[in-house]
Amino acid sequence: MMTIRRGFIAAILVAASAITLAAQTRTTEAVPTPLTGSAWVLDTIEGTAPVTGREPADLTFGEGGQFGASAGCNRFKGTAEIKGEEITFPDQLAGTMMACPEDLAAQEEHVLDLLAQVSRFTVAPTELNLLNAEGEELLRYTREAPEAEVLIDTKG
Repeated sequence: MMTIRRGFIAAILVAASAITLAAQTRTTEAVPTPLTGSAWVLDTIEGTAPVTGREPADLTFGEGGQFGASAGCNRFKGTAEIKGEEITFPDQLAGTMMACPEDLAAQEEHVLDLLAQVSRFTVAPTELNLLNAEGEELLRYTREAPEAEVLIDTKG
């Protein structure tokens, strides 16, 4: 009787160890954020309309915080850290190095400086606000409302 009980306990311990080991070594998939797969157009820079450039001034998000951005001239990309409503953009970005008109170059530099100050965001169906630690809006992006799903009654 004691041998059966010991064998049973040993089997439970082996199974529990296997489950724990499997949970610890399992590759975790990136959890999608509300920004994953979204595309936005720059609407305001600290409350002021942006200068129109040769490229659309935009911000797009892929999986795992990957993003692409433009302030109207060059294109930039990197990976942002997104946790809940907190977001931080990296200090260094990959980007093109095209010559820009003076007004666009100044705008681009300003937008990149503001991205470095962003610590939070709010998102609605048509608006993305990037905020600093004090909650002040630095950049506002907009997009068209996603198309609503239409349900069709198939009972006839």
